[in-house]
Amino acid sequence: MDGKKEITLELHHEKSALMDDLCDINDFDGIVSLCEELETYTHITPLIRLHIYYNIGTGYSHVAARRDTQFDSKISGFALLNFRKALAEVKSFARESFGTMASSDMMEAFYDLRSRLLTNLANELDYQGRRLEALAYYEDPIKSGNVHAVMSKARCIYRLAQSVYDDSHAFYLQREAAKCYQEALSRINEFPLIQKQGIEANPFYKHFLNWFEERELHCGSDFPELEKLKGSSFSTKEEEDYFAWCTEKRLFINELNGISISEVVNHDILTLPSFSARINTLVTTSEGLNFHGHFDEMKTDYCYARYLAFMGSSIPNFEDHFFNSTFDHVDTLEYEINNLKTNHLKSCFRISYSIFDKISFLLHRFFNLDTIQNDHKVDFKKVWFKPSNQQLKDIFQNSENEYFRALFFISHEIRQSGRKVSDDEDLSYWFDPDTQRLFKIRNAMEHRAFKLVDTVCHRYTDNSSTEIEQHRKELSDTQKELEDLLLSQPSSQSNDIELEIQIEKLRRRETNIKQDLVEKERMNSYTVVVGVEEFESLTMKLLTLAKDALVYLSLAIHHEELKKPQEGIAIPVPVPKK
Repeated sequence: MDGKKEITLELHHEKSALMDDLCDINDFDGIVSLCEELETYTHITPLIRLHIYYNIGTGYSHVAARRDTQFDSKISGFALLNFRKALAEVKSFARESFGTMASSDMMEAFYDLRSRLLTNLANELDYQGRRLEALAYYEDPIKSGNVHAVMSKARCIYRLAQSVYDDSHAFYLQREAAKCYQEALSRINEFPLIQKQGIEANPFYKHFLNWFEERELHCGSDFPELEKLKGSSFSTKEEEDYFAWCTEKRLFINELNGISISEVVNHDILTLPSFSARINTLVTTSEGLNFHGHFDEMKTDYCYARYLAFMGSSIPNFEDHFFNSTFDHVDTLEYEINNLKTNHLKSCFRISYSIFDKISFLLHRFFNLDTIQNDHKVDFKKVWFKPSNQQLKDIFQNSENEYFRALFFISHEIRQSGRKVSDDEDLSYWFDPDTQRLFKIRNAMEHRAFKLVDTVCHRYTDNSSTEIEQHRKELSDTQKELEDLLLSQPSSQSNDIELEIQIEKLRRRETNIKQDLVEKERMNSYTVVVGVEEFESLTMKLLTLAKDALVYLSLAIHHEELKKPQEGIAIPVPVPKK
């Protein structure tokens, strides 16, 4: 088990209780030390492994929020990493328990732990400024009755409301935050005693709710409930279905889609905010609109990718299309699916991945992060750091811009080429276990060979693993036999023809087996093969992340613009619309 020690149930319970005690007294060094110790343990059952990763993530999260609060907190990264490892164990437990009769106590413990895990994972994303992602994780524990998730969601939405630059959007977010706070406070007795006392002693909740009640009385009638508002009108059923699908998947570039799936939020309304610039008569009006135009280009790319995902999801796996009917296709005997559906999904994947490169270039040029001569060096992973080292650039050092921070942490989940650090050494790279999978797929799509296959049938086509092991054993046995013969060979130069023939035969066998294994590796690694269902899931994840990143980019620029001193005469420059 990766060299880890098997933890006993007694020791596991002891360490879990110790983690709670250390967090209660804010013993940060003790927490980190315990997290490092827990990383050396594992268990045969996924439920205990889930709990181990949950404890590690909770410990690191506690330290990150209270002590290691720097912009690029690795502790926060470790927290998120372990929460996601725990989430993988949730899936393992579900697979293992399928078809078995798990006890009611075990299932109750699992659901409780899963609810706490999702809440804490969402809280860590919120702490990193990744609020749209956090909101998606709160929903499940809230449905299960987790009052902590209700309170955390309220805080997350309140913070988002403080960041947006559209007043009507801010009002709707504040209204949703107020609803969540009211629900959490109405269930105050469900909190542990110490937390209940802390909530009751905090004047913020009463102050905010009273303030918003006044706002609701004065202008609430100007903002009908989102569910009562109408969205776009549609000319075709396909268009209506597409917009409904986007809303349900929360894929609109619109902060309100994070809290609502009402049809009124079906607009990609977010853009770059207005920003100030020095007067320069050399810069033409068109050039002055470069940044807004670039953001608009990214939105268009995203919308096209989103439509491709919709089209791909609506096409059956084995439906043929005339676009590639002009030649006879090779049957690779792997149940490959190479139709319009899979090519829509592949194009969506490519476009979504490219958006992060474009975001890094806009950051690079908008904030003058480096010289124009270094344009070719810009990528999403490196744009944050000074050349030739891992020190943050000045604008990011001690930055309070939470959406810069959100983009920074996302950049660790979007792998770029040209990495000089191995995966094992770059722990920040593993903020999301899907990271490596996404990069390998992209690399294969762009530079190598890539196949999408029918998962159910493909799993029965490759039964070579046993044969490979047999070859490796045969190689080991042959090498041992050869070694023994060479040791037994007389030291004198006598001609033992029979022995020489036997040695030569073993050497030829060794060479042939080695060549077979090398050839197998060469051909087996030639193509990256992925099941259609898994690829569609990864594509949707990447597409959603691209949408979130565009929102964070807009809010990050807005935050920086608010920091600029308002001196002299400001002349508003309208952005032309088609």
